[in-house]
Amino acid sequence: MLGRAAHRCAVAQNYANQSVVRHSRRYFTDFQLVADAFTYLHNASGIPWIALIPISTMTLRTLFTLPLSIWQRKRIIKQQELRKLTKSMVPIIRSRLSLTKALSENKLKTFSKEDVAKVLQQQKLSTLTPEQIVFISLRETRKRQKKLFKEHDVQMWKNILLPMVQIPLWCSVSLGLRKLTSLRIHGTTHEWFEQFRYYSMDLVGPWETYPAIIPMLLGIFSLLNVEYNGKMMHRRSTDLVGIKMYEDEYSGASQGISSILNVSRLGCIFMMGVSSQTSVILSLYWISSQVYSLIQNMVMDRLWPYQR
Repeated sequence: MLGRAAHRCAVAQNYANQSVVRHSRRYFTDFQLVADAFTYLHNASGIPWIALIPISTMTLRTLFTLPLSIWQRKRIIKQQELRKLTKSMVPIIRSRLSLTKALSENKLKTFSKEDVAKVLQQQKLSTLTPEQIVFISLRETRKRQKKLFKEHDVQMWKNILLPMVQIPLWCSVSLGLRKLTSLRIHGTTHEWFEQFRYYSMDLVGPWETYPAIIPMLLGIFSLLNVEYNGKMMHRRSTDLVGIKMYEDEYSGASQGISSILNVSRLGCIFMMGVSSQTSVILSLYWISSQVYSLIQNMVMDRLWPYQR
């Protein structure tokens, strides 16, 4: 009995190991396609790797993320315009609720019978507290805002489409380039190794001659992106005419924006540390992607300015 149980355990363990191997092979094969695509482009065009990576980055961003970015910027601007319209409804809704409550409580005779009949149909409003009036008005405002967004085809769920394309694209290219440079560990020919050299720079490893330059470049462009986006998100429509408005730094919106910016800054510092230990090719992709994002944001901000 013990021998039969041990045999079953061994078979199960062997099957599990084979499943893990098949899964890992499939996982790495997917990113091997990205590495093979870059290798084919390099062999077909003859462009050196130090120029091929930025050119490929610009091409991929232009084909896949730029149209979605323009579409999202226009949609967000329209959402801001409609949100201003719905915000102006909040005092009206609150005043109507307060008036109905006053009619129900005091039964004022100065109003018409139709108004009194409406109040009698809504006797629950007579027990509303001021906090409940605020809550109901906000709920009604969100309902009307959702309806307006749907009428103008700018629903909030569409804002997730750009990250759903941009993040997988960035991860796929990064892991594909990592797969490409990891071939060096398994041993390659001298010709393969020489094609990844640019003068004395080894592109499949960190830049050992000047190890701080690439992390500093990546950090500078990444932080410029973060700060520029932060300035854009804090901008108001009154800033264009020189009117400075009071801004509550402890409001929910301001706290949310500040939290996002702080997390992004920490991410920039983390990526600087990673780039100091990774290959020059992968760091070139990250730097060129940040440069493209910065130029794209500056151009779109001039064409379609974002205003709260």
